[in-house]
Amino acid sequence: MFLSSYFKKHQKVYYDRLDKYHEGDVESWIDFFLDGVAEIANEAIGTVLDITKLREKNTLKIQSLGKRASESAVLVLPQLYKMPIVNVTKVQEWTGFTRAGAQNIIDRFVELGILHIRDEEKTYGRSYIYKEYVDIFKD
Repeated sequence: MFLSSYFKKHQKVYYDRLDKYHEGDVESWIDFFLDGVAEIANEAIGTVLDITKLREKNTLKIQSLGKRASESAVLVLPQLYKMPIVNVTKVQEWTGFTRAGAQNIIDRFVELGILHIRDEEKTYGRSYIYKEYVDIFKD
């Protein structure tokens, strides 16, 4: 979602427009540049919509939990948008819960399909990823 990715995607045109700019054809450079701004802005809007849909979907999943469990989960979900890879210690920091309490929240998120175990081979010190969220940014 950076203008540089647009330039790279259209590298041949980019260099052509730069050459023409140096020859005095400013208008074709501005047209190319503004087309890039529009394309990147549309991609950003799409990303925001995808994140909004994901947030709504996962909020509904959390609401399906019992009252106490959903209250705990609501403390964690918003934090995952800032830090989509977590471990028990991080969830403890966010919630103030014991290690066991933090692990319970993580286990619920795994059961709901919100978090996924990142390192299956580990049994202690595992990390978990908010994969659907991270995947929104892959292109």
